[in-house]
Amino acid sequence: MAQNIVWNTEIVNEALEKLRYGADVNLDCFHQRDPELKADNILFQLTHEEEQEFIKCSQDIEYFVEKYCRFLTDYGRQTVTLRDFQRDILNTVGEEVWINDLEDFGPKVRNYILMASRQTGKTTTISAFFAWYLCFHTDRNLLILANKQATTTEIVAKVVDVFRGLPFFLKPGIKQIAVLGLKLDNGCMLTSQATTSTAAIGFTIHVLYIDEFAHINQKLARSFWRSVYPTLSSSRVSQCIISSTPDGMDNLFFEIWDKANKGLNSFIYKRVDWWEVPGRDDEWAEKERANFTPEAFAQEYELSFDSKSNILLSGSDLAWLKKIQKKYKFHELEKSSLDEILYRDNLLWHPDFDPNDDFPLNMYRFILSNDIAEGKDEEEKKDNDYNITTIWQVEPKSIAKLRKLRKDERTIKNLFRIRQVGIFRDNIGDEEVMAKVNNALAFDQFNPESVKWVTEMNFNGKAFLNKIAEHEDYFEGMVMHSYHTAPVPGEKPPRKKAGFKQKQDKDYFCKLGKRLISQKTILPSEKSTISEFGSFGKTKTGYKGIAKHDDAVMTVLNLSRFYEEPEYEDWLYDFLEDMPDSLIKRYMLAILEEPDDSQDLNDNAFSAFYENPDAITAEQEELRKIWLQGEKNKASNYGGLPWKSGGSSW
Repeated sequence: MAQNIVWNTEIVNEALEKLRYGADVNLDCFHQRDPELKADNILFQLTHEEEQEFIKCSQDIEYFVEKYCRFLTDYGRQTVTLRDFQRDILNTVGEEVWINDLEDFGPKVRNYILMASRQTGKTTTISAFFAWYLCFHTDRNLLILANKQATTTEIVAKVVDVFRGLPFFLKPGIKQIAVLGLKLDNGCMLTSQATTSTAAIGFTIHVLYIDEFAHINQKLARSFWRSVYPTLSSSRVSQCIISSTPDGMDNLFFEIWDKANKGLNSFIYKRVDWWEVPGRDDEWAEKERANFTPEAFAQEYELSFDSKSNILLSGSDLAWLKKIQKKYKFHELEKSSLDEILYRDNLLWHPDFDPNDDFPLNMYRFILSNDIAEGKDEEEKKDNDYNITTIWQVEPKSIAKLRKLRKDERTIKNLFRIRQVGIFRDNIGDEEVMAKVNNALAFDQFNPESVKWVTEMNFNGKAFLNKIAEHEDYFEGMVMHSYHTAPVPGEKPPRKKAGFKQKQDKDYFCKLGKRLISQKTILPSEKSTISEFGSFGKTKTGYKGIAKHDDAVMTVLNLSRFYEEPEYEDWLYDFLEDMPDSLIKRYMLAILEEPDDSQDLNDNAFSAFYENPDAITAEQEELRKIWLQGEKNKASNYGGLPWKSGGSSW
């Protein structure tokens, strides 16, 4: 009998080999004689190596999935390389912590909400999680619910398929298996059903997964949620995972998602866009778009709660921002006496930028872009908009980027880029707190002559700038100025004032900001800032965040207003003049002097000169003279800007 045999991998492999040749063989180790499924309650002896591998897989879900989980593909059943977002999902829902008084492990993230575009591998990812969970836990009940029974049975089938592809020593013993679920000999049970108001009533649940939650009948969804979630949340080892594409805003999925984004519930949220799948670009999207109505594509692929909205940035731009995004970190401001309580955890910096470095005027320029909200007491925090200051360093573009400029693009504005290096984000403090933090940055950490403020004068912007102006070192040139009312043709233009007013021009500057991001002239990199861009688009009431804050996004797009001002050009000319002599400065000056196309350096000569200017041939020296506009500029050592003297039209 099976229970009297101690099986091991070698004996199992011998049985499989005999089976292939049609020999009589004991199949008691296989569930219902299926050689790909393990029977329940058999005695199995692991080798030392297998025991270590079992432990490693139980502790590292990513390792388990990539090494052992095989899925049916166009090339047969095989392991797959996880995408970055799949790793993030699995590591988040699969991370466990030890609960001392229970003497058991429980999930670190107990409530998780996932919004994923179609065809991103969400079902495969969730199936891999269930397979891992069932293999390495005991006495747990897992329930899958969805708007359609077919959706739930697909996940069950994928889990079983993973079991089939595992090495025998990792396979769980199957007690019962059916279309709707299975029971294992480790005491775990997986059940699936379509959502009803009475689903899971009286059923102890340790892991609840609800798929396509937004598409479930809302009367049923709310009734189910009221009855089941309190019971689920009362257990310290339970876990709730919700996933869906959007279906408008009048549903429970949107409510949970919206609160999760605002930090108003216990759910950790994750968004997966179509462009995060390698190989998918705007061309792919256009082909897919042709198979859907605009509303359906917006909902199912662009993850828009407002199906009539259009996301501002293209898929390729969002993918690029995702690639360069960084998790910012905290630094104490060592040059300032500002009370740390005002900025602790709210003021964060790019990991490669230290605000306590020295920033000499001839090498640094900064922009502080502000969006001022109301601010409330902490007891009233709830759903406040955020006070945001995004911090930007203005710096020359690389020579490689400069060389790609067309002749019509050779302007001072296109020689520099605006790169995000920090963010202050607070929805409790008022404009006075904002002013204190901004003053600490401008007057203590940086050189005030290197700083420009870009501030919207709506809401409390005027009060904010008034507080800024109280600093003894403040001067008017630190603030971007603009027309608050449009000039009237034929009349004397009005005086430009500090900051800018949001008028009927928001769409224009949003589109300009989009172009500058696409051109790599504006480079946001902070994680929450980029996250907001994924939900920022055009609605019937204008551009705004859709089911997400857009305060950080607006500080990015408002840079386009400064970009359009002649003041920005003058500021850059001054910066270029202040810059110390260097190869990049020489090249920028040469670009601005617009040599004829025939005078362009060939690649070899260009590289030889700019990489090693002291070791050049006579031919290269002649090209150098041509490119740098002759001995006149050479003799001046490029210490001055010829277009700013002698009545130049520059």
